[in-house]
Amino acid sequence: MSDSAPVNSKHKLSSPKAIGFREGLLSDEPLRMDVLANSDDFIALNKPSNISLRQHPWDENSTNLDTALNYQLKERKPEILALGAESFGSIYFYEKAISGIALFSKHKAALTFLRNAFGSGLMEFKFQFIAQAKEGIEEHVINETPLIQHRYKFKMVPSTAKGKRSRTEFTCLKRGTDSWGLWQAKCNFFRPHQLRIHASLSGFQLMNDDLYRGVDAPTLASVGKRKKVGDSDTKIFSDLALTLNTVQFGLESSESVHLVTEPPKAFKAALNYLGLK
Repeated sequence: MSDSAPVNSKHKLSSPKAIGFREGLLSDEPLRMDVLANSDDFIALNKPSNISLRQHPWDENSTNLDTALNYQLKERKPEILALGAESFGSIYFYEKAISGIALFSKHKAALTFLRNAFGSGLMEFKFQFIAQAKEGIEEHVINETPLIQHRYKFKMVPSTAKGKRSRTEFTCLKRGTDSWGLWQAKCNFFRPHQLRIHASLSGFQLMNDDLYRGVDAPTLASVGKRKKVGDSDTKIFSDLALTLNTVQFGLESSESVHLVTEPPKAFKAALNYLGLK
């Protein structure tokens, strides 16, 4: 396959399994990550929050999956060799606070094809998030505010003059008590922090987002789940309540790849506490 050739559409995805990362590669503790799909051309991993996808200035030189995967390939770790990759390359970037599907090519031709597909808006992404919504917000909201990077902060800001086009479609999946709800954010392309700033501009206070006017998760005590003294201060969820759970894209023919994963267990527990399951 040449570097400009399309990805092979005749492969079959493997059954889910997991790969490990020794302590120090991605975190202070050893980590195992589910493999959601494994084809001749790409793998999809279920990334936990607070792990970077690839090197990015906003992550301040954090360890990242791109580097960790290629390091273990170079070290010839057997379970990495079994994936049959020549090299690994992340197809898209989202901030490390987000959990969910992380897509990596396994050779240069696939990297070129899949990154072009992402950049051309030929992929579909569905995120789920927990947020409080302003009173009267509709069940379906589209935000197309152009965005630009802040001049000196690691964040995005709206700009009709110089901002780049961005589009996010929000849909209510379920409403709970105290204005809490489970929402879906759908897009065909996304910029760093796009989902979070578009959510904020649309009237959502995303759970545990301290950068875009989010709101802290309630405590166990406040939702009636206090079992011990410490529960009065313990949040029902500690991470950013935003996860990428569906990715879909087409290949050379009419064949379509549809990747789906469940939200993290702690995310689902928070939904249960808020009556959103």
